[in-house]
Amino acid sequence: MKALIKLLAAVVRRAPWAVIVVTITITVVLGSFAADFRPATDQNAAFAPDAPELAASAQIAATFGANTRMQVLISSTTGDVVTLDAYRAVSEMTRSLRESEGSQYLVDQPQSPGVVSYLAPVQFALEAGAPVPRTDAEVKALYLAGLAQAPRETQSFFRTLVSDNADFENATVEFGLSIITYRDVEDFDEGAARALAFHDVIVGTPTTATVTLEPFSFALITAASDDFQAEVARLLAAAAFIILLVLSIVFLVRSRNGVDRLLYLVGLGIMGMGSGVVAAPGLALIFPDLLPQSWGSAELGSVLRIGVLCYVAAFMLWTFGSRRLRRTTADTLLTFLTIGFAIQWMNGYGHLRFEDASQMSQILPILLIGLGVDYSIHMTARYRQELHSGRSVDDSMATAVRTVGIALVLATVTTAVGFLTNVFNDIPALAEFGELAAVGISVSFLLMLTFVPSVRELLDRRAERHGRLDTEGLEAGESRLLPRLMGRTSILPRKFAAGTVIVAVLLAGVGTVGMTKLSTEFSFLDFVPTTSPLRGTGITLSERFNFPETTSVVVNGDVATGASWNVLLAASLAAAHVDHVQYVVTEAGVRFPSGLSLTSVIAQWIDPTSDAYDPRIAGVASDLGLTQGLTAPPGTDLTVLYDEAFAKNPLTMSAVLGSSGARYDAALYNFNTTAGERGAGDLAVGLNTAFGTVPEAGLESVATSNFIITNLVIKTLRDSQTLSLLLTLGAAFVLLVLNFWFQSRRPMLGVITTVPVAMVVVWVFGLMALFGIPFGPVTATISALGIGIGIPYMIHVTHRYLEERLVAASEDEAITETLTHTGGALAGSAITTIAGFGILVTSTAIPFRQFGFVTAYTILLALVAAVLVLPSMLVLWDRWHRRREKDSVDGDLLRAASGERA
Repeated sequence: MKALIKLLAAVVRRAPWAVIVVTITITVVLGSFAADFRPATDQNAAFAPDAPELAASAQIAATFGANTRMQVLISSTTGDVVTLDAYRAVSEMTRSLRESEGSQYLVDQPQSPGVVSYLAPVQFALEAGAPVPRTDAEVKALYLAGLAQAPRETQSFFRTLVSDNADFENATVEFGLSIITYRDVEDFDEGAARALAFHDVIVGTPTTATVTLEPFSFALITAASDDFQAEVARLLAAAAFIILLVLSIVFLVRSRNGVDRLLYLVGLGIMGMGSGVVAAPGLALIFPDLLPQSWGSAELGSVLRIGVLCYVAAFMLWTFGSRRLRRTTADTLLTFLTIGFAIQWMNGYGHLRFEDASQMSQILPILLIGLGVDYSIHMTARYRQELHSGRSVDDSMATAVRTVGIALVLATVTTAVGFLTNVFNDIPALAEFGELAAVGISVSFLLMLTFVPSVRELLDRRAERHGRLDTEGLEAGESRLLPRLMGRTSILPRKFAAGTVIVAVLLAGVGTVGMTKLSTEFSFLDFVPTTSPLRGTGITLSERFNFPETTSVVVNGDVATGASWNVLLAASLAAAHVDHVQYVVTEAGVRFPSGLSLTSVIAQWIDPTSDAYDPRIAGVASDLGLTQGLTAPPGTDLTVLYDEAFAKNPLTMSAVLGSSGARYDAALYNFNTTAGERGAGDLAVGLNTAFGTVPEAGLESVATSNFIITNLVIKTLRDSQTLSLLLTLGAAFVLLVLNFWFQSRRPMLGVITTVPVAMVVVWVFGLMALFGIPFGPVTATISALGIGIGIPYMIHVTHRYLEERLVAASEDEAITETLTHTGGALAGSAITTIAGFGILVTSTAIPFRQFGFVTAYTILLALVAAVLVLPSMLVLWDRWHRRREKDSVDGDLLRAASGERA
């Protein structure tokens, strides 16, 4: 490591211009690819690529044709939607949909029209000869009459289309539901276009002032992804402006000149205005009652231009108004520019290596910003300290690179290797995350020890040659307040080291208990902005309706044999007894699952009591030996039956039966279920158990749905993150132990440096459980952030302590100096990153609010562990070590004295 640092220092001293030119060239080349490193449309395959549930979902779309649903929530200011106004609105909406260009995509099946509403009983009565209603009372009468005339299974379906407090005796319903079923497509843009087309027809339907039609579907949510990406851009822009503001404070070169102070305050005020302008739209969305609503709809481009102009004005004021503020400006912009370069390098590499970004990789820029700020503050602080002591520019930079550089290279290697352990993970998203994290961390280190010193050295050499290098005020110039405050915290490791460690361990124990109670619930609605009408509609549909979702079981193998038919019939009947699967009870008292499947379709067509009875198909079934109990002789070939069924209704049969050649080799069982997101895992287990006997006929089956896949992704991510966390910490632990063993023959220092990082991770997840923040796709990356930020923090402290211990008279003096200098720099770094990404709490998407909050306290906890827990452990170790050496010397002296007396 020392050889590497010496090499970098030599390159910076001898060829700074070459370093700058090479850096800019690489940035331009990789930056051209970085813009194309975007999140993939489908993230599920990145987390569970080999999951049979995902394969089954893809097979459904390819073999059976994917249908999707849009729900329309009907509400009224009167609190009742069984009214004449609501009936006319729903009828007009249905007519408009049928006459629209999108009508060609509607899926109409027997007893399942493409557009059906909660007022279908009224239509049922009208078809039976009732007159068209002209009053609310007539609508209610027709509703009750049609409901009574409908078959039992149809009645059950109609009841799912009304809200949970429906009064069926008086035909009073608070909310109603219409369902639009249409053909979906794999192409994301085309699917979004179809959803938006239906949406426009629905919201364009003329209604009275009392009735509202609100469409909802997941396709509409994904179609609004541009708005979501715009919000992400707004949040990151606000974070960037705030980080610049705080860096300007941290890198301040203090002056007693009144004019300089005035310029500084004016500049900060202008920057504050710029940051406020950029943050205002988000704040207006969160606090609509306090701020003008027009702010929330402000165009991002205009807002950014105003913010940039404010910062340009402030930096120009400092640059031309004060020499010392010019250095503040240069150090601030240089740090920010270098972080941007590092992100461009990482994203450019990411596109060349992986093409698309996984969801987890999107968090890496935050990690690089945190590390970049940390690296730059430490390097700049040490360089300024050396300049202030009277050394030359070259000597000061060499000393800064040599001392801080050793800590940085150790932090970089340890953290990067820790993250690289993820490349062996079976989950592509985690493997990509680990590799990109290692690349990004290494690039940040390289640029901060080459590009930043090269630019700084060129600027200061010129000033030194012309006698304009002003070093006054550079000592602790990053802000004297923070070093003083951090220095005062040394009272805990000096006076109460053991107590501090005990408290930290106890809190880690509490955090461990909290981790076991951490919720893993996840709702897709959480990603819908709280300001979006879709969110409110989705919540109402979820909480007030019991309308079923569709859960599918895909069966593969020869499904045209009697044996296959029998096991599938038994499995289907068993599915009716699985929790959350809706069912109907036949006149014979048999439970039959509700939904469209191969078994249900054939059963209806051969049942004489069914409205869908078909004598021709029933005759073929009878000839093949299908009994009234629906079982078939095991050796029977049912191909002729399926061929006849296809001839009758190819649309329906193609939705439940598939073939890839001469034989029918796939069947689809769609069940109406009410498990939702929370019960998806248990539902999958139940259905897979119900179909557990199909291998007896040489078949394979798997249950799948959007909710099941989401549950699978969360579970896979949680389990893999646990392993990833242990591997990363383990790798860091081994490297630090080996480093301190070879460096100072003190392997215990590696243990001491790693333990506080583990504590931070435990504390973070414990607080997540305390605050009720679930473990989800976004918050899953918090452990990586805690390690990525925590390890460098700890290494900085340990390395500086060892350096100070060489010249300090005692461990108390050494820890005080360590916390004054390194602790002050760490505090500046932490405050900068917390202030920047704390702005995420203004997001209208709940996961990003949670992430902003957890990120802020993760960095804060890393700082606390670095300036309180680790110093206490170092002092205890130092005292124990010194005492042990003293006892050893005293023993040698005693033995020597005894020998002399003898």
